[in-house]
Amino acid sequence: MMNIYINEQQLDTKLDGETNLGQVFDQIQKWIESNGKYLRHFTVNGKELNRSDLDSVGIEDTERLDLYVGEELDVIEDSLVEVDNYVDKVGSTLVGRDSLTEKEAEDLKEGIPWIISMIRTTTKLLNLNLNLIQPMGKGKNVEEILESLNSGSLALDSTKAIESFLEDLRDVKLFLMDLSTRLAVMRLDESELIEIISKFVDQKDKVIKDFMLVNENFQSGKDHLASEILNDAVGRLTGLMSALVSIQTRHTELNWQELSFEDKKLSDLVGQLNTTLSNIASAMEKNDIVYAGDILEYELPEILESLVPFLSLVLEKVTV
Repeated sequence: MMNIYINEQQLDTKLDGETNLGQVFDQIQKWIESNGKYLRHFTVNGKELNRSDLDSVGIEDTERLDLYVGEELDVIEDSLVEVDNYVDKVGSTLVGRDSLTEKEAEDLKEGIPWIISMIRTTTKLLNLNLNLIQPMGKGKNVEEILESLNSGSLALDSTKAIESFLEDLRDVKLFLMDLSTRLAVMRLDESELIEIISKFVDQKDKVIKDFMLVNENFQSGKDHLASEILNDAVGRLTGLMSALVSIQTRHTELNWQELSFEDKKLSDLVGQLNTTLSNIASAMEKNDIVYAGDILEYELPEILESLVPFLSLVLEKVTV
């Protein structure tokens, strides 16, 4: 007799005329999806199989079917781990090469669109604009990197082409690390998300001061220290934005698009913040310390000051 388990809990169900494991699997998957959940992976008698294998497996040959189910975020995180592993595999395969085998080229034609699709799905969930994110803090933004990666994968016929492709792949790897950090924030309990937002409100003056310190250190030639402070301060803003997005996705009953304060909207302010951070990165890339300094000392503090009343409103709405 076959036993069926979902997340290690035995399912109390009777078969209804199914003759092979594929039919049973499809019925259970429909039931899982109807409950708003997602299948992460499954095993048959302790072994991982592909769905295509199940039609040839008889029910009488199966002692145990295990299905592991999760939320949308679980599935996305699983997929990002797969993408990260695939990026590593491609990178190690291509280092030092001047051409690809026919099979490697065909595999990449499927693999690269899959990477791009997964990144787009995840960034949509996180409400990120790929045009405004530069993984290295300079150079191409993520949108440009993905376009370059896609076109580059179609013509890897020289050492130079492969080296250029690997540079894009390294940037993708950096961005995947960034996505993992953002998703980790979304994993936090609501009380922890509220703590991140509250802490930012309480320490707003220190955050602003840190950005001004970046400018002071650049002006006095302490570029390395300035970069360290900048990375830390930007990291705090990234955590804040991720916490904000997570709170919004958990409270869809509230009309976040209409949240306004003194004729300003939260969504517009977040857009300004992302654009400003991108402008800082662009100025740094061009070594335009004067322009970067002006943004850090005047534009950014003003935006952060404007953001605090919105954050207080958000806290007020979700802690009533």
